[in-house]
Amino acid sequence: MPLNRIYLLLLLAVSTLLLPACSNTRYLSEQQQLYTGSSVKITDKNAPKKERKNLKSELNAVVRPLPNRKTLGMRLRLSFYNWAGASKKNKGLRHWLGAKFGEPPVLASSVNIATNEKLLQNQLQNRGYFFARVTGTMKVHKRKASAAFEVSTGPQYHIRETVFAIDSDLYVANDIKQTANKTLLKPNAPFNLEIVKAERLRIERDLKDRGYYLFKPDYLYVEADTTAGNFQVDMRIRVKRDSIPDDAYRIHKLNQVFIYANYQLNRTVSDTNLNNAVYYKGLHILDKRKRYRPFLFRDMMLFDSGQVYNRTIQNRTISRFVNLNTFKFVKNRFELKGDTLLDVYYYLSPFPRKSLRFEVGANTQNDSRAGSSVSISWRNRNAFRAAEEFYVKLNGGFESQYTGIAQQPSIYTVGGELGISFPYFVVPFFKIPSNSSTVPRTVLKTSYGYESQKGLLRINSYKVSFGYDWKETLQKEHQFYPFNINYVKTDTFSSVSTQATYANLLFNGLIIGPTYEFTYNSQIGSSSPDNYYFDGLADFSGVLVGAIDRADYKTNPSTILGQTYAQYAKLQTDFRYYHRFNGGNIWANRILIGAGIPYGNSSQLPNIKQFFSGGNSSLRGFRSRLMGPGTFNEKYLKGTTNYIQTLGDLKLELNTEMRVNVYRFFKLGFFADAGNIWLYNDNPAFPGGKFSPSFMRELAMDVGLGLRFDFKILLLRFDAAIPVRKPWLPEGDRWVFRQIDFGSPEWRSDNLIFNLAIGYPF
Repeated sequence: MPLNRIYLLLLLAVSTLLLPACSNTRYLSEQQQLYTGSSVKITDKNAPKKERKNLKSELNAVVRPLPNRKTLGMRLRLSFYNWAGASKKNKGLRHWLGAKFGEPPVLASSVNIATNEKLLQNQLQNRGYFFARVTGTMKVHKRKASAAFEVSTGPQYHIRETVFAIDSDLYVANDIKQTANKTLLKPNAPFNLEIVKAERLRIERDLKDRGYYLFKPDYLYVEADTTAGNFQVDMRIRVKRDSIPDDAYRIHKLNQVFIYANYQLNRTVSDTNLNNAVYYKGLHILDKRKRYRPFLFRDMMLFDSGQVYNRTIQNRTISRFVNLNTFKFVKNRFELKGDTLLDVYYYLSPFPRKSLRFEVGANTQNDSRAGSSVSISWRNRNAFRAAEEFYVKLNGGFESQYTGIAQQPSIYTVGGELGISFPYFVVPFFKIPSNSSTVPRTVLKTSYGYESQKGLLRINSYKVSFGYDWKETLQKEHQFYPFNINYVKTDTFSSVSTQATYANLLFNGLIIGPTYEFTYNSQIGSSSPDNYYFDGLADFSGVLVGAIDRADYKTNPSTILGQTYAQYAKLQTDFRYYHRFNGGNIWANRILIGAGIPYGNSSQLPNIKQFFSGGNSSLRGFRSRLMGPGTFNEKYLKGTTNYIQTLGDLKLELNTEMRVNVYRFFKLGFFADAGNIWLYNDNPAFPGGKFSPSFMRELAMDVGLGLRFDFKILLLRFDAAIPVRKPWLPEGDRWVFRQIDFGSPEWRSDNLIFNLAIGYPF
């Protein structure tokens, strides 16, 4: 069945499910009212406007019970419950739907106004509104009822000063006071009980990093003195000296370190058995089968015996073992020895050394192309007994157009890759230490790829790379490959060369140069509603060789070993911003800017380095890889042949998308895309394709709606989009809102684009 019909059937099914919006109150008795929620009104203006808005949201979240949940403004779960309840049978599909998806009604009789008044007042006091007053009422309208609360916050107390009032005779006193500059209880900040709790945890964390292994946050308490005057509060941090044990005052040091390199989770033998252990640079290593070279464990350790205990370093060491990707289970245990010594035990359960993986995939494009791919890979996770990862991968696939007027060629690919990575920096004559929570990787890989575009051309690509992958933090990642050689050989079939234009796809020669990529992702380990993603790439070719040869593709083309080489500088940035609303809805945005500057030996970037626009992860209202460059569009040029795909040296793309949770795995997406690609130099085959100062007037735009099925391990995405701005039209006619005609089959065929994909586009 064609993709557009499948999409329409899904849309119809979802619409049918959402349409029933009949009243749920008709299922209640005459004495019952459906509880529809609460409202909070702040009657005074002691708090700033933004603060009052946040307070309303917080206080509404405190009120109990919560009303029946809504989806797109409708209580669908309650509707399922009522619909299933109409059946007298406790079995069958109707009963199952009610039990699985239904939600019983929340009645007004279950709401206790007096209890909620106390809850709200307590929440306000936790936020520093110590004289707040709350009055609540229940409002009844026919068969529905809601709770209304009027709040007088009174003035909010702010911190005047924070004093670490710890008796100086306590051994730990000086170390606690030294952390005062990191306090979360800042002067002039509003009082907040959650910040007070976080301050105790901060002090405990800092003390653990100073060797106080047995110290707990419960040993601390914070006094709040509200008599400071002028609605201010003095904070005094104290130690519960009468209830704290003597051990909590002591600084602990690491004694002996034991590593069990082949730990079995179900083992019954005592873990302190040291028979056959090997001592290596302060480590007792138990590895009976000699699977690992001892220096591997020494490199993973960020401490030595005799050092003061530090929890941050201990956690970082655990992370390094996990990131080796050699051990499936890693844990540690500390054992007290005497008053101030700690023995530490590391238990490492390895993955199987060798593994074989087989993958099958499918893909679609929005120009009626579909295909499949298959790959098989063999991996050795411990090639030379130091967690080196050696792999061999073979892959193949095809892509064909199953419908459409302008037929594109079928594409067949086959390839392989051979690589090895080392869990440390391999630099001649130098040893570069690493103390981050992730281990660096030195990567050496070589690959071959073959692509055949049926009846038109075939491409052979050979590549060798050497470089480094490392994470500065969990959010920051670097990839630096100083050595890259890529040889591309393209053959065309002259007998059918008039069927399509593929001059923009032809490149024969070498691509030689370094690449550097930096990625920052604030979403990792973040609970903030606002997050950012940035990926920056710098890619160069022929810089040194071209400078020496003074190559010029017009007057002095140069070669290496008889092969031409590319010269260019390419920069690309991908910036994304995500805002998460209450309920899990997300507003996602992306701006992608790419600029490739060919020079010297090249008039344009090699096609494998160029940009494209259009497709299910780009401009979704335009055909895949056929948007641009500039104002060019082959459909509007008379007497030309079909283009396989259009590419450019520069790119600008902007995307925005609202992702709405509807029900569990079912989500909706509303999106708009804008962008285009351009050529750096003129190309007669693509009139209007060169970049110019008027590039903003050459942007294409589309809008669309998507259905998403998020099964956690797989997200299936159906997007439908239409173009609203076509840059190839005359300047005054590029906005095409007036031409939209969903009732016209011809218009739908030319403009309604369906996308089927796996995963989000960004």
